[in-house]
Amino acid sequence: MEPVKFNYEYSRKIRVGFIGCGAHAFRNVYPTFDYAPVDLVAVCDLNQERADIYKKRFGAEKAYTDYKEMLKREDLDAVFVVLNFDRNGHPLYPKIVPDILKAGIPAWIEKPVAYTAKEAEDLVELEEKTGQFVLVSNKRYFYPSFEKAKLILESDPFGKPVSVSGRYPLTLSPFQEELGKRTNLHWFLDICHPMSGIHYLMGEVKEMCFIEHQPSGNVQTLLSFKSGAVGNLELPSTQADTSPFERYEIIGNKQNVLIDNGMRLSYYKGSKGSGEYGKAPSYIGDDPTDGPVHWEPEFSLGQIYNKNLFLQGMVQSVNHFSNAVLNGRKIERATLKDSLHLTKIFEAYKNNRSGKWITIE
Repeated sequence: MEPVKFNYEYSRKIRVGFIGCGAHAFRNVYPTFDYAPVDLVAVCDLNQERADIYKKRFGAEKAYTDYKEMLKREDLDAVFVVLNFDRNGHPLYPKIVPDILKAGIPAWIEKPVAYTAKEAEDLVELEEKTGQFVLVSNKRYFYPSFEKAKLILESDPFGKPVSVSGRYPLTLSPFQEELGKRTNLHWFLDICHPMSGIHYLMGEVKEMCFIEHQPSGNVQTLLSFKSGAVGNLELPSTQADTSPFERYEIIGNKQNVLIDNGMRLSYYKGSKGSGEYGKAPSYIGDDPTDGPVHWEPEFSLGQIYNKNLFLQGMVQSVNHFSNAVLNGRKIERATLKDSLHLTKIFEAYKNNRSGKWITIE
């Protein structure tokens, strides 16, 4: 995890431009600069009034309505891009990011990166050609709960992860025979949320098979990983609003890790009390220090880890990117290649009928 300082404590900062002045950026991205080595030079939005508001609110020097003009006029070390979808529900990043990379500037962008794997592949090729890099902010690569779970998974006592079970509410629209694909998948683009977490912990998917219930759009998916591990992902669109939103459990060698609601981390290890069947006097292990461990945030203290910007890994994502730019190195997580893999999984749902095994190339 990158060390955290307040913005004013950094002796060196990167000069950045920001494309997009929307509500999501206002809540979740601009405020992260308070904890990152970032000097906000310019903001850009199609709406001049909104750009001026964000310029004043977040301390930028300039406000633009044309991002190409901003790239041309300003001396920038990096660009942040947070945009909505087009009228078809497709991400706009494939239309904007190439201009940034061709200008010789690395980019931090929101997810999802693209609607098609071809678009994502083109960005990966351009990234390699220009020598720049793009971080796609799939947050679960930076959640504290996922980061610590990964450390446990990589420890010798846990052993090699052999299976995973996940749950995240999404709706899959019906397959349209006349088109040979599914449409109206704007919200289903959020498959990158659960799959980025599973990808971070388990590695790349080799094959998958899903079945669906219509008209609810509920889905059950079996996963086979390149590592040899197996898993399942439940997408229950009709679950109760009051239920925990998401859940992931990874099984190793007689040990389990559970991430509940993105926040509570449980590490199950050790054994129950000794004694023959039917006569065991205690459910607590003979060595009580070798037993389950549970972590969750407390909200009584004025710690930064209680802020949503940290609980959801937004600051960590921005810091990972900013420090890479500052120190002239490439990023290690949430890369374009990671997002390409997630987009291929999205396409597997989009372009296939349920009930068959699909190879993720």
